[in-house]
Amino acid sequence: MKLNKKGFTLVELLAVIVILAIIMLIATPSILNIIGDARKGAARSSAMGYINAIEKEAMAREVTEHSDRLMNVTIVDPALIPLRGQAPESVNISISNGTVVSGMLQFGDYVFTVNDDGTVSLVD
Repeated sequence: MKLNKKGFTLVELLAVIVILAIIMLIATPSILNIIGDARKGAARSSAMGYINAIEKEAMAREVTEHSDRLMNVTIVDPALIPLRGQAPESVNISISNGTVVSGMLQFGDYVFTVNDDGTVSLVD
């Protein structure tokens, strides 16, 4: 009688599972780092968008309302500036002549400081 051998043995299946587990252990930290970097970049983009919205709102209010309320002020209420997108959870921004000059923004776990030139830096 002839035996018909089709399929894989248990040892072969276990070897494949072990190889896949090793690949997963190597790849998981890299993937998590990529996800973390993407979240950090999204928070930085939100911070830059909020700064841009502040400056636009200051100029718009000066032109339309002839009001300089946002020209030289410190903003501590995130809801003061209307914007599309994610608003910061906390904010402390100083504005001089309608331009953001310094401050701090928090988006989730990320805290950014605003530099003199309007760029943002992540606080570690």
